[in-house]
Amino acid sequence: MEKRNIIEWSEHSEYRELTIPSGEIWMSESELVDLFGVFIPKLRNTIQTLYKEELVKPYEAERTIKQRNNLYLAVYNMEVVLLLAFRLNSYQARAIRKELIVRIERDRKPFEVILTVSRGTGG
Repeated sequence: MEKRNIIEWSEHSEYRELTIPSGEIWMSESELVDLFGVFIPKLRNTIQTLYKEELVKPYEAERTIKQRNNLYLAVYNMEVVLLLAFRLNSYQARAIRKELIVRIERDRKPFEVILTVSRGTGG
């Protein structure tokens, strides 16, 4: 059985906190349903829409892993999780979007873009 990193809500006495572990993220349908607070048909339809609109390719975003007793589990990568956060309209999805934006803004580092233009010697 493979160890996976998942994003989840941590329950505390007065509040819930979003836990995003470092490392590669791969999450199952049931974990995504819990994370976003939606029903499985809504989740599946949204994932199919992402594939249909070619925002992500199934062969890049989805894989099957072996569980105990020769059971197999389909899991989705972090790109799908991010896309779902901006596609789904639930309280949890909105909270995840806000948290991701806060973390991106907090960890953002300035960068420079240098463009080089050369003139050809064509005639």
